Amino acid sequence: DFRQTIRVAEEKVFPTLVYIRVVCKELSDGKNQKAVVSGSGVVITPDGELLTNHHVIEKATEIRCLLTNGESYSAKLLGSDKDLDIALLKLERPEGAKPLPFAKLSNRGREIGDVVLAMGAPWGLARSVTMGIISCKDRYLDGDGQYTLWYQTDATISPGNSGGPLVDTYGRVVGIHRRGHALGA
Repeated sequence: DFRQTIRVAEEKVFPTLVYIRVVCKELSDGKNQKAVVSGSGVVITPDGELLTNHHVIEKATEIRCLLTNGESYSAKLLGSDKDLDIALLKLERPEGAKPLPFAKLSNRGREIGDVVLAMGAPWGLARSVTMGIISCKDRYLDGDGQYTLWYQTDATISPGNSGGPLVDTYGRVVGIHRRGHALGA
């Protein structure tokens, strides 16, 4: 039953999903104003490192992350790459906090037709999962980095899912998605 395959992948990754709320500065009409943006992320280490998109945290003055279990932490930016649209954050947790569940990264490439699941926390609400296939594995997007190739998927990616994981049927992260494309893990 394919539904069971999806449930297994979901059980592995849902506990690692993060809703990210970012306060950033914007100059509008000559005034320095605050704006709030949001996205998703995925925990990749037991001590709270997580991946998201660069465009989610760009211009951030404050990053707040809500875990699936209801815990909320500030996060600091460890590094990001605008061309790859990827960012690495670290949750600021108390010393000696228990290890977090984390998603495993896939170490193999994807092929056209591979089934994938797009997971995230759209609008900060309940976690979501949609299913599709890799429809192109070498998509070049003009303006998104001269040497960057993206996976294209037909899995629905809802607003607020940017930065969430694209997952294979084994529950491994194969990419970080944005607008119908994913940067391979």
